[in-house]
Amino acid sequence: MDAETAARIFRWVHILAGGAWLGEVVAVVFILVPILIRLETERRGWFLMTVFPRVFRLASVLSLTAVTAGALLYLASNDWNLALGRLVSEPWGVSILIGGSLGLALTVFHFVVEGRLEPVVKRAASGEIDETKVVRFLTIVPRVGLGVLVVVFAAMMYASRGL
Repeated sequence: MDAETAARIFRWVHILAGGAWLGEVVAVVFILVPILIRLETERRGWFLMTVFPRVFRLASVLSLTAVTAGALLYLASNDWNLALGRLVSEPWGVSILIGGSLGLALTVFHFVVEGRLEPVVKRAASGEIDETKVVRFLTIVPRVGLGVLVVVFAAMMYASRGL
């Protein structure tokens, strides 16, 4: 497979995974967290245990796919050369560097936090710990993630077509 064909494939995978990741975070911020907040205490634990582990796993797959496909797209677009000079010398490259770095940072944060959060969610759902702290965390973190993802999308759109 030549670099141009590979770049097309990676571009589509990158766009689809990134769009799905953004859509998932929007659903968490505007649908799932408000539902979680409004639930009675008895049902909140069930909701935490049933819905959020699945959402975390989906975010893991989508974020890792988007970042990996983006990195492969960059390499394929540069004939499989790292071409680091382009990332700092051209507006296109700076935009890719900013968006890619933020996307990678968000993905790493997600994997670090998810590994630590799932046991906490289970303990909150079982009543071992105060679930209001978990709910507060699940209210703040996705909103920040959404803001970061919007910046990533803006940087990638600029890199793709310019302003």
